[in-house]
Amino acid sequence: MTSNQAEITTPLQKLADKRFEQAGIEVWVKRDDLNHPLIQGNKWHKLRLNLQQAEQQGQSQLLTFGGAYSNHIAATAAACYERGWPSIGFIRGDELATNHQAWSPTLKQAQRHGMQFEFLDRPSYRLRHHQAWLDHLQQRFPNAYLLPEGGSNELAVAGFESVIKQLNQQCKGWTDLFCAVGTGGSLAGLAKYASINQTIWGVASLKNADYLKPQIQNWIGSSKQNWRLLTEFHGGGYAKSNSEIVLKTKQFESQFQIPLDPIYTAKLIFAFNTLLETNHFKSGQKIILYHSGGLQGCAD
Repeated sequence: MTSNQAEITTPLQKLADKRFEQAGIEVWVKRDDLNHPLIQGNKWHKLRLNLQQAEQQGQSQLLTFGGAYSNHIAATAAACYERGWPSIGFIRGDELATNHQAWSPTLKQAQRHGMQFEFLDRPSYRLRHHQAWLDHLQQRFPNAYLLPEGGSNELAVAGFESVIKQLNQQCKGWTDLFCAVGTGGSLAGLAKYASINQTIWGVASLKNADYLKPQIQNWIGSSKQNWRLLTEFHGGGYAKSNSEIVLKTKQFESQFQIPLDPIYTAKLIFAFNTLLETNHFKSGQKIILYHSGGLQGCAD
């Protein structure tokens, strides 16, 4: 990813299913998993403007935070690898420092792309929101551009304006979009640039995600209410799942030949199917399922 890399138009793939016909709805998948081989989906949009900002500030290293299954960690490492920049990941879980066998495919890929890790225990990891601790890190790494967990900040949110522009061109009159939610930046960006008649449904991948709502609303702006956060489809918590999610994932992948990642998009599809089966949708809705990538998390 270079600062002047052109915006890529990814396919909007229509799905055919008798259930959709019976409900009177149309359904598409926005294949942003195809926008970059390594910096997939929403991460491409979140990083693009932040990389430009780092370059303008004369910084040539990225430092960020995440768990062992963080797509953001993998994407940040890949973006720095492409540029020849060093990257540092502060990773939640000090037990991983001496247990390489427990590393996720995501961590292994980030390491292959040159990311250096510092593993933190849970209390230390919570300091990532404390300005004094961040100031100390900036002093330790003066050439580093600090990215928050998930890459979610104002610049990341702004990166989704181009996604909405593409969707408005590809599917005039779409009414609803479902996206997976980790830190809330993608949901905020999509809702901020969508019209008030287009509803963005965020599917939280972690437990007790209601705490994200104030920050999401702040990024969007207080006057806009065209979004919802669904918190009941996490499957047990972040990086966890259950038999229903696994079954719906296999059925979707088999039917449509579109791969899903287990952390985010699998739960997105589970939520959509649950709402479909409970007659949540109204005839005439045009629904887009946003594929945010993360496929490096599927295999070693």
